[in-house]
Amino acid sequence: MIKIAIIMLIHRKDEQTVRLIRYLSRDFHVFVHIDKKSSVRPEDIIAQNVYAYKELKVYWGGYSQILAVQFLLEKAFEKRYDRYLLISGQDLPIKSNEEIIRFFYDNDKEYISIEEKVKKGTRQKGGLDRVTKYWPNWFHRGGSLWDKYLFGLQYFLFAVFSKVSPRSTKYDFYKGPNWLNITHGCVEKIMKFLDDHPEYSSRFKWTNCADEFFYQTIVMQLENLQIENDSLRYIDWNDVEYPKVFRDEDYQKLIESHCLFARKFDANIDREIIDRVYRFLTTS
Repeated sequence: MIKIAIIMLIHRKDEQTVRLIRYLSRDFHVFVHIDKKSSVRPEDIIAQNVYAYKELKVYWGGYSQILAVQFLLEKAFEKRYDRYLLISGQDLPIKSNEEIIRFFYDNDKEYISIEEKVKKGTRQKGGLDRVTKYWPNWFHRGGSLWDKYLFGLQYFLFAVFSKVSPRSTKYDFYKGPNWLNITHGCVEKIMKFLDDHPEYSSRFKWTNCADEFFYQTIVMQLENLQIENDSLRYIDWNDVEYPKVFRDEDYQKLIESHCLFARKFDANIDREIIDRVYRFLTTS
């Protein structure tokens, strides 16, 4: 039997997230980081095979997202697993736990989507300017007019500073979805790289959604890895929701996919598709 660690960041405790954690923790160890801004407590999440922490205030698109994933990877790494999977609280498995175990059994490949090196000036769908310009450390997603004003001012000042003092491009940056499916050996190499290159993590401060660059760029500099360019996630980007929130009409496409997980789901939009997927998992 192989040992698999599931890693996820959450900012709220709702029925959908708890259901996901409980289902996966039947066969895997689940490591959860709770946004420090949230009212959710670790003891609200902890159960058998579940480890919950509340260490960092996590802001969407900010450096704190990278730090929170690093924190969980380090915690899981201490317990030595064969495989580490990063998912979100709005994911669902579309293969049973048993099928996921079989897929990774005697499988040394690293499943991580890596696009070609991102070229300068490519702003379409998030280009190199995410890491070559300076960005606010937090991103406004609502609030008072005063909050919006402060964010706008901060955004303007960072844009000016980026022009006055452009950031270096020491690394060849690679980009892709941040959902990892990597082996213990790969995590070990990543940890060593970060220890040997402390400036690398610092380079990602004041960036924008750079979690989609952080591990891809490291992995492309490591040797002796079998990389499969596949995140094993079924995601539909061809929708105005970007990505699409799955509904009952998507059921057949989901269960016929080769992927292990799909995102995203929202019980407030369509609960039936979530129930159908879990019924499928328990009978497949």
